[in-house]
Amino acid sequence: MFNIKECKLSFNECIKTLIERIKSYGAEVFAIVDHSENARKVGLNLEPTVVVYFGNPRVGTLLMLENRHIAYELPLRFLVWSENGVVKIGYRKPSDIGEEYNIRHGELLEKMDKFMEGLLSNL
Repeated sequence: MFNIKECKLSFNECIKTLIERIKSYGAEVFAIVDHSENARKVGLNLEPTVVVYFGNPRVGTLLMLENRHIAYELPLRFLVWSENGVVKIGYRKPSDIGEEYNIRHGELLEKMDKFMEGLLSNL
């Protein structure tokens, strides 16, 4: 399931805060894809739309050792976009992803869910 949360911060503050939190929680930001910037480069207009890819190889590798196909879903990511002036964050819960790939590390997936919830708290 795709989860959507509205954010009280401005678009740029939301991105900045998420990146700071990800790093402060000990995870790594692997990539930031700015789809709106890419659209501008080809003469198209897209409201602010960014995907932040992040994770911890110590955790993700454990999941891939159980089912390599889950690598398609990793690293974890947040989609942040602005729609009619409202900033939104979209994401999938690790437990939902794990269920699709028959991952048995239930405790680990629950911790990952809590990690993502912590990143999103009070935004």
